[in-house]
Amino acid sequence: MIFRSQLAAQPSQGELRPVFGAIAETQLNAAPEDWFVTQPDHARISGEIAAAFDSRKVPNVTAAVVRAITMHDIGWMPYDGDVTSPSEPRLLASGVPLSFANTEPEQFLPAWMGSIQAAQSTGPLGGLIVSAHFARLTHPYLERGAGTPEQRTQVEQFLHREAARVDRLLPQSGLPQQEIEALITVLQFCDLASLYLCANPAAPVELPQVLDGGRVQLSCEQGGFRMRPNLLDHVLVLEIPCVRFLDGKTERELVPIKLQ
Repeated sequence: MIFRSQLAAQPSQGELRPVFGAIAETQLNAAPEDWFVTQPDHARISGEIAAAFDSRKVPNVTAAVVRAITMHDIGWMPYDGDVTSPSEPRLLASGVPLSFANTEPEQFLPAWMGSIQAAQSTGPLGGLIVSAHFARLTHPYLERGAGTPEQRTQVEQFLHREAARVDRLLPQSGLPQQEIEALITVLQFCDLASLYLCANPAAPVELPQVLDGGRVQLSCEQGGFRMRPNLLDHVLVLEIPCVRFLDGKTERELVPIKLQ
């Protein structure tokens, strides 16, 4: 789940921040009554961003790659549901709701593996880029010594299995390593851009991925979102499917936004 404190887009203010830090802060300060976006719905938005790229600036994003990006978090369905059938947020002992930013390997590893299997159904390339995406996400976890020794062992076993998958799928992908690496970067960019739109922290941010020779900044200005430099082929109109559970009832809202 990706939590946001309010429905309306928050205008960006203050200094430019690294995107993940700004997003993670919103999750760690979330409240049980906040609105949220499910992981499968967030992945769909990631795919819509990928489909809107200007092919002259971000090449090789085929329909099959877009499908894989759209499915890259579908393995969270048993935990989050989606906007049509959402799960109620679970609370940590601290009272903070459980989000993607504070889950443990017992949950995120099965979700990742389900997502990789789903993406692989689109073809070898889909399985390859989604597998590599999640493998890269393990690096901060292991580098900071998070979790128990048993949990770190689970993560290392996941990496070992996915390395074998990559070795198997790489010859079937039909693309040179350099192009595959570029598409993994595209997936990671779309993932973070979608997380930013869903969480909507009140800060301008910079994404770490290099596309079209540089890094991209995102901000919310005058009710719309800006991408600088703009890598899109057209103004992208999105609907963020937000849910919350309040007084035992499920509330849903579609929040329209523009990204340009």
